[in-house]
Amino acid sequence: MAKPRIAVFSGPTSTVANSPTLVTSRKARLPGDRPLEGRYDHLAAQVLYEPVTVRVRRYSAHPLEADAKHLYVDDGTEYYEVELRPEDGPYLLPYMGRRADGTEHGAPFEEADLHNPALGYGGRQFFYPDASRVFEEIDRTVSGRDGHGEGNILDRMADFSFVRALPPGGYTGQGEVSGVDYFPYKPFAISHQAPPGALARVTNTVAKTLSSGDYAGAIWLEGSPTVEETTYWLSIVIGSDLPVVGVAAQRPHGELANDGDRNIVDAVTYIVSGQGNGMGAVGILDQQIFAARELKKGDARPGGYKATGGHGGVLGTIGPPVTLWYAPTYKRGATSDVRVDLWPDAHETVYGPIPIKDADGALLPSAVPYVHVVKSAAYMSVDPFGDPDAEVDIIARIEKGVADRRSVDPAVPKLHGFVMEGLNPYGSGTDSQMSALRLAAFHGIPTVTVGRADPGGRVPQRSGDVFVQGSNLDANKARLLLMASLLKLGPLPVAKDPRNPTADERRATLAKVGQFQAIFETH
Repeated sequence: MAKPRIAVFSGPTSTVANSPTLVTSRKARLPGDRPLEGRYDHLAAQVLYEPVTVRVRRYSAHPLEADAKHLYVDDGTEYYEVELRPEDGPYLLPYMGRRADGTEHGAPFEEADLHNPALGYGGRQFFYPDASRVFEEIDRTVSGRDGHGEGNILDRMADFSFVRALPPGGYTGQGEVSGVDYFPYKPFAISHQAPPGALARVTNTVAKTLSSGDYAGAIWLEGSPTVEETTYWLSIVIGSDLPVVGVAAQRPHGELANDGDRNIVDAVTYIVSGQGNGMGAVGILDQQIFAARELKKGDARPGGYKATGGHGGVLGTIGPPVTLWYAPTYKRGATSDVRVDLWPDAHETVYGPIPIKDADGALLPSAVPYVHVVKSAAYMSVDPFGDPDAEVDIIARIEKGVADRRSVDPAVPKLHGFVMEGLNPYGSGTDSQMSALRLAAFHGIPTVTVGRADPGGRVPQRSGDVFVQGSNLDANKARLLLMASLLKLGPLPVAKDPRNPTADERRATLAKVGQFQAIFETH
């Protein structure tokens, strides 16, 4: 029987597809080099250059093997003889590489190289260009055997295609550029975050791959601080009932007690179980299945993920067996009202058309909306009378949005929005902040209001106001849903005089806000 095939997407800054620095081992160090402390040399997974026959001491795999040696076949030798071959895959061996420095033998590679600008911060990458090597090392039991003492835990369940959607590592020798083609965070001095337009690359790549009909599901690998955002985006815009799993790690692949390898295995187990079909995107971390809408990183440690919103969000557990205890009631996947296939090719506005898709139906990078998050707090009021012009940052953002909309540069984003992270649960900021954001609405720029940090309840309805209430979403999730809503609905109507809208202009704005509100009520 043919195994299912799973698409594995490499996303930005993904610790799950990163490894510790390759440090020159003790066996490759010369007199005068920095000595490595401890009784053992450290090992790294590497591939043999040629076959070699080795003798392995009997009864050395466990302290109690010799105690039960009467159970073993004994041919009279003190060893097992085995031929190791390159095609076997990686073996744990001393790392022998040394850094060229103009001398005959060079210098050892060190972790400190990554902090040295004179060395180009080490000049090496430890993020993988795709996840194929990670999967190979899991199957080779480099990081550990399964609970039954066997390897090939992934290969026994499924076949895989590895897709570089927005990878954390790149082929610089082939011209790829950090911050353009790939997005690492280490070395930290030259780290890069993906720009807004990169979300188009994510959307198009995942949508095209999953629409092929070749896959039983997908895994999305990303850095733990942001995997919650992309996973939710995929849940609302990719119109597929196939299971999509966001996976991250708090510790790199190959580091002591790394959690990412187990999360990958659990994600595959979930997909092949068939229970994820129609559930929308989820996060699988530390043997828990999180709804994408509620997933949030709380701390940089295994077990540091939580569900936001105050009313659940952990849908099930990996077990074994995989068990789903709850199902979301909101729209996602094929039921989403903001999925890719519902976006128009363009929006017609008073400033001209805003293109959304290219001729092939792919999302344009320039169409990705820019949504700015505004935060409020106690003792933050800058004007007791609610003067909108006191909020210079919001006013500047409004002016920027208007200028972008009028720009003839096709690369400039034309869709803009705000998220107000205000008081819990009301989503309100200071008087002047709210006045400025009302002004934004009549410039065609919508605002979603949410409670701050981790809201426990929904934002109360305020009939007659120009704000979209963000339910119990946190600011980051509300931002993504607003971006997807803008792609479907376009901007709000623009008043002739935004500071003095007519009654008809106000009614038109409220009607369009109602369309946004309907989406936020159900997603």
